Amino acid sequence: MTKINQPPANAFYAPTLLPAIEELLARGIAREAIEAQFHRTLFDLRTPFMRIPLMLSRRFWTFARAQTNDPLIGLAAGRRFVSTATNGLTYLFDVAVSLETACAYFVGFFPFFNGHFRAQIVRDEHGVELRLLDAGSLRACAATADYILISLCSMLRRKLLASGLGRDPVLGVQLIAPGSDEHERAFRAPVQGSQQYLAIRLDAQLFVAPLTPGNQALEQTLVELLEQTRRNSEATLLEQLSDYLIEDLATADWKQFCTERHLLERTAARRLKALGWRFSELLDEYRRYRAEDLLQAGELELVQISDRLGYSDVQSFNRACLRWLGCAPGVYRAQWFSVV
Repeated sequence: MTKINQPPANAFYAPTLLPAIEELLARGIAREAIEAQFHRTLFDLRTPFMRIPLMLSRRFWTFARAQTNDPLIGLAAGRRFVSTATNGLTYLFDVAVSLETACAYFVGFFPFFNGHFRAQIVRDEHGVELRLLDAGSLRACAATADYILISLCSMLRRKLLASGLGRDPVLGVQLIAPGSDEHERAFRAPVQGSQQYLAIRLDAQLFVAPLTPGNQALEQTLVELLEQTRRNSEATLLEQLSDYLIEDLATADWKQFCTERHLLERTAARRLKALGWRFSELLDEYRRYRAEDLLQAGELELVQISDRLGYSDVQSFNRACLRWLGCAPGVYRAQWFSVV
């Protein structure tokens, strides 16, 4: 369970995006252009249990949509997930004796693999719902939601298929963004759009039915490996700086960051540059995606958003939005709400 005072997650497991990267490569997008989004090579991104800041997830999906001009790129990329993504969680999901057990493991370990969401199992008189609740330091975009949901639906169906049962465990899918006919075809289930949270409605009988022979030794081994990896995952300087920035963009200061962590500024700058970043670049990236989130939420005035991002005046914020989004912040907000 997520603790009440636990800060929002701010990192994700980089190899979970490899199927999406393969989709972009298949569409003719240059490998170098994709690698530039992460400041990492694809070889680096395949490193087992590499976790990188959540901002890079947003950056990747923004790039993917712009390059493909496909608002449903997450669906296409997600279809590749089950056949190409292998990690401790997918293995554990497959060997679990039932969907109930598999989903319980998913709830426990998913935040480590994808910092955007925490998972929750909810039972009611209508059945069982596997919910994904936005809990990241930056909001998940629609492409991220599509990618994760279709991947999870495929994992659920694969488990039933391997058991020899012919019934479909997925009864329906719930989206925060508006749904479409393409979503229904992709999910192969009824879709409800414009909801408060993401969810997959599951068949209550299939949820608890034994599906695979029990192998407690294998399950325990996989659980221990995941627990050990989660305990021993040390944050890189890039992750530490990202955590610092997202906590309060208005007061972010490189000298203060180094002082608080007893780092020499020049040494830390060299280490950060070796990871492909400078402080000012990373600060600009986080300001951009936080600005998008705050503008889309529609709760704050533009001057309040400008203050939260650390700009001295609204004019500076306007110029930044023109560079990031191609329009002024008020125009971006109006366009967003005209669509949703």
